[in-house]
Amino acid sequence: MADHETDDEQLRAIKEWWKENGRSVIAGVVIGVGSLIGWKGWNAYQEQQAIEASDRYNQMRNSILAQNIDSVVVQAEQLKTQYPSTPYASWGALLVAKAKESEGDTLEAIENLQWVIDNGKQDTVKTLAKLRLVRVYIANSDYPKAQALLDQQYPLAYNSLLQELRGDLHAGRGDNQAAREAYDEAISTSEAGEVEYLKMKRDNLGSSNKSNA
Repeated sequence: MADHETDDEQLRAIKEWWKENGRSVIAGVVIGVGSLIGWKGWNAYQEQQAIEASDRYNQMRNSILAQNIDSVVVQAEQLKTQYPSTPYASWGALLVAKAKESEGDTLEAIENLQWVIDNGKQDTVKTLAKLRLVRVYIANSDYPKAQALLDQQYPLAYNSLLQELRGDLHAGRGDNQAAREAYDEAISTSEAGEVEYLKMKRDNLGSSNKSNA
Protein backbone atom coordinates (compact mmCIF):
# COMPACT_ATOMS: atom_id res chain seq x y z
CA MET A 1 0.00 0.00 0.00
CA ALA A 2 2.78 2.36 0.93
CA ASP A 3 4.53 1.59 -2.34
CA HIS A 4 1.30 2.29 -4.26
CA GLU A 5 0.88 5.66 -2.53
CA THR A 6 4.51 6.50 -3.29
CA ASP A 7 3.98 5.64 -6.97
CA ASP A 8 0.83 7.79 -7.05
CA GLU A 9 2.70 10.70 -5.47
CA GLN A 10 5.52 10.39 -8.03
CA LEU A 11 2.99 10.27 -10.86
CA ARG A 12 1.18 13.35 -9.53
CA ALA A 13 4.51 15.12 -9.13
CA ILE A 14 5.45 14.29 -12.69
CA LYS A 15 2.09 15.53 -13.98
CA GLU A 16 2.41 18.77 -12.04
CA TRP A 17 5.99 19.32 -13.29
CA TRP A 18 4.94 18.62 -16.86
CA LYS A 19 1.99 21.00 -16.50
CA GLU A 20 4.33 23.74 -15.35
CA ASN A 21 7.30 23.02 -17.61
CA GLY A 22 5.95 21.09 -20.59
CA ARG A 23 5.78 24.07 -22.91
CA SER A 24 9.34 25.13 -22.24
CA VAL A 25 10.56 21.56 -22.75
CA ILE A 26 8.79 21.30 -26.10
CA ALA A 27 10.10 24.71 -27.09
CA GLY A 28 13.60 23.63 -26.13
CA VAL A 29 13.33 20.49 -28.23
CA VAL A 30 12.02 22.45 -31.21
CA ILE A 31 14.79 25.02 -30.89
CA GLY A 32 17.38 22.26 -30.50
CA VAL A 33 16.19 20.41 -33.58
CA GLY A 34 15.96 23.67 -35.51
CA SER A 35 19.48 24.59 -34.47
CA LEU A 36 20.78 21.19 -35.55
CA ILE A 37 19.09 21.51 -38.92
CA GLY A 38 20.36 25.07 -39.24
CA TRP A 39 23.90 24.02 -38.33
CA LYS A 40 23.87 21.22 -40.89
CA GLY A 41 22.47 23.61 -43.48
CA TRP A 42 25.17 26.15 -42.70
CA ASN A 43 27.90 23.53 -42.99
CA ALA A 44 26.49 22.41 -46.34
CA TYR A 45 26.45 26.02 -47.50
CA GLN A 46 30.05 26.53 -46.39
CA GLU A 47 31.15 23.38 -48.19
CA GLN A 48 29.41 24.50 -51.37
CA GLN A 49 31.04 27.91 -51.12
CA ALA A 50 34.46 26.30 -50.73
CA ILE A 51 33.88 24.05 -53.78
CA GLU A 52 32.78 26.96 -55.94
CA ALA A 53 35.65 29.14 -54.73
CA SER A 54 38.13 26.34 -55.42
CA ASP A 55 36.84 26.00 -58.99
CA ARG A 56 37.10 29.76 -59.51
CA TYR A 57 40.63 29.78 -58.09
CA ASN A 58 41.70 26.96 -60.44
CA GLN A 59 40.30 28.94 -63.37
CA MET A 60 42.31 31.88 -62.16
CA ARG A 61 45.52 29.85 -62.09
CA ASN A 62 44.84 28.73 -65.65
CA SER A 63 44.47 32.37 -66.63
CA ILE A 64 47.83 33.07 -64.99
CA LEU A 65 49.45 30.33 -67.09
CA ALA A 66 47.79 31.79 -70.18
CA GLN A 67 49.12 35.23 -69.12
CA ASN A 68 45.59 36.62 -69.29
CA ILE A 69 46.04 39.13 -66.49
CA ASP A 70 42.76 40.94 -67.16
CA SER A 71 40.88 37.69 -66.59
CA VAL A 72 42.92 37.03 -63.45
CA VAL A 73 41.93 40.41 -62.00
CA VAL A 74 38.24 39.84 -62.74
CA GLN A 75 38.29 36.36 -61.18
CA ALA A 76 40.14 37.63 -58.12
CA GLU A 77 37.53 40.34 -57.59
CA GLN A 78 34.78 37.74 -57.86
CA LEU A 79 36.50 35.62 -55.21
CA LYS A 80 36.80 38.62 -52.90
CA THR A 81 33.18 39.71 -53.31
CA GLN A 82 31.40 36.35 -53.59
CA TYR A 83 33.60 34.07 -51.46
CA PRO A 84 35.38 36.35 -48.95
CA SER A 85 35.14 33.81 -46.12
CA THR A 86 37.15 31.19 -48.03
CA PRO A 87 40.96 31.10 -48.14
CA TYR A 88 40.77 31.17 -51.95
CA ALA A 89 39.86 34.86 -51.87
CA SER A 90 43.16 35.66 -50.15
CA TRP A 91 45.16 33.34 -52.39
CA GLY A 92 43.60 34.97 -55.42
CA ALA A 93 44.51 38.42 -54.15
CA LEU A 94 48.11 37.25 -53.60
CA LEU A 95 48.26 36.00 -57.20
CA VAL A 96 47.01 39.33 -58.51
CA ALA A 97 49.49 41.21 -56.34
CA LYS A 98 52.36 39.15 -57.74
CA ALA A 99 51.19 39.61 -61.33
CA LYS A 100 50.69 43.35 -60.89
CA GLU A 101 54.05 43.75 -59.18
CA SER A 102 55.78 42.03 -62.11
CA GLU A 103 54.01 44.48 -64.44
CA GLY A 104 55.21 47.41 -62.37
CA ASP A 105 51.71 48.27 -61.14
CA THR A 106 52.72 48.96 -57.56
CA LEU A 107 49.44 50.54 -56.46
CA GLU A 108 47.39 47.51 -57.56
CA ALA A 109 49.85 45.15 -55.89
CA ILE A 110 49.67 47.09 -52.63
CA GLU A 111 45.88 47.21 -52.75
CA ASN A 112 45.58 43.43 -53.08
CA LEU A 113 48.15 42.70 -50.39
CA GLN A 114 46.41 45.10 -48.03
CA TRP A 115 43.10 43.37 -48.75
CA VAL A 116 44.58 40.07 -47.59
CA ILE A 117 45.94 41.72 -44.44
CA ASP A 118 42.56 43.26 -43.64
CA ASN A 119 40.29 40.39 -44.69
CA GLY A 120 42.31 37.18 -44.70
CA LYS A 121 41.01 34.28 -42.60
CA GLN A 122 44.35 32.51 -42.11
CA ASP A 123 47.10 34.02 -39.98
CA THR A 124 49.80 32.40 -42.13
CA VAL A 125 48.46 33.99 -45.32
CA LYS A 126 48.07 37.38 -43.63
CA THR A 127 51.67 37.19 -42.42
CA LEU A 128 52.84 36.32 -45.92
CA ALA A 129 50.94 39.31 -47.31
CA LYS A 130 52.56 41.63 -44.76
CA LEU A 131 56.07 40.45 -45.59
CA ARG A 132 55.44 40.72 -49.32
CA LEU A 133 54.12 44.22 -48.77
CA VAL A 134 57.34 45.09 -46.96
CA ARG A 135 59.26 44.04 -50.08
CA VAL A 136 57.06 46.22 -52.27
CA TYR A 137 57.55 49.22 -50.01
CA ILE A 138 61.33 48.74 -49.91
CA ALA A 139 61.50 48.34 -53.70
CA ASN A 140 59.68 51.65 -54.02
CA SER A 141 61.77 53.39 -51.34
CA ASP A 142 58.78 53.81 -49.05
CA TYR A 143 60.92 53.05 -46.03
CA PRO A 144 58.69 54.41 -43.22
CA LYS A 145 55.82 52.11 -44.21
CA ALA A 146 58.20 49.17 -44.56
CA GLN A 147 59.62 49.93 -41.13
CA ALA A 148 56.15 50.13 -39.58
CA LEU A 149 55.31 46.64 -40.83
CA LEU A 150 58.66 45.20 -39.77
CA ASP A 151 58.14 46.57 -36.25
CA GLN A 152 55.10 44.32 -35.78
CA GLN A 153 55.26 40.95 -34.04
CA TYR A 154 55.75 37.83 -36.14
CA PRO A 155 56.09 34.10 -35.39
CA LEU A 156 59.64 32.91 -34.72
CA ALA A 157 59.55 30.76 -37.87
CA TYR A 158 59.78 33.95 -39.96
CA ASN A 159 62.87 35.30 -38.21
CA SER A 160 65.28 34.65 -41.08
CA LEU A 161 63.02 36.35 -43.61
CA LEU A 162 62.42 39.25 -41.25
CA GLN A 163 66.15 39.76 -40.81
CA GLU A 164 66.65 39.61 -44.56
CA LEU A 165 64.00 42.29 -45.05
CA ARG A 166 65.57 44.41 -42.35
CA GLY A 167 68.86 44.03 -44.21
CA ASP A 168 67.16 45.15 -47.42
CA LEU A 169 65.66 48.14 -45.63
CA HIS A 170 68.99 49.19 -44.14
CA ALA A 171 70.70 48.72 -47.49
CA GLY A 172 68.07 50.85 -49.18
CA ARG A 173 68.69 53.59 -46.66
CA GLY A 174 72.43 53.28 -47.21
CA ASP A 175 73.25 51.92 -43.74
CA ASN A 176 75.49 49.10 -44.89
CA GLN A 177 76.79 48.15 -41.44
CA ALA A 178 73.29 47.59 -40.11
CA ALA A 179 72.41 45.74 -43.31
CA ARG A 180 75.37 43.36 -42.89
CA GLU A 181 74.40 42.64 -39.30
CA ALA A 182 70.83 41.88 -40.34
CA TYR A 183 71.96 39.63 -43.21
CA ASP A 184 74.33 37.79 -40.86
CA GLU A 185 71.43 37.19 -38.47
CA ALA A 186 69.32 35.95 -41.39
CA ILE A 187 72.11 33.58 -42.46
CA SER A 188 72.45 32.14 -38.95
CA THR A 189 68.76 31.19 -38.84
CA SER A 190 68.11 30.34 -42.49
CA GLU A 191 67.54 27.06 -44.29
CA ALA A 192 70.62 25.57 -45.95
CA GLY A 193 69.41 26.37 -49.46
CA GLU A 194 69.08 30.09 -48.70
CA VAL A 195 72.51 30.70 -47.20
CA GLU A 196 74.38 31.41 -50.44
CA TYR A 197 71.71 33.82 -51.63
CA LEU A 198 71.87 35.75 -48.37
CA LYS A 199 75.68 35.79 -48.43
CA MET A 200 75.55 37.22 -51.94
CA LYS A 201 73.26 40.02 -50.78
CA ARG A 202 75.58 40.76 -47.87
CA ASP A 203 78.73 40.66 -50.01
CA ASN A 204 77.20 42.93 -52.65
CA LEU A 205 76.98 45.78 -50.16
CA GLY A 206 79.26 48.69 -50.93
CA SER A 207 81.62 50.21 -48.42
CA SER A 208 79.75 53.51 -47.93
CA ASN A 209 77.72 53.84 -44.78
CA LYS A 210 75.46 56.84 -45.24
CA SER A 211 72.10 56.98 -43.53
CA ASN A 212 68.95 58.28 -45.18
CA ALA A 213 65.39 58.50 -43.92
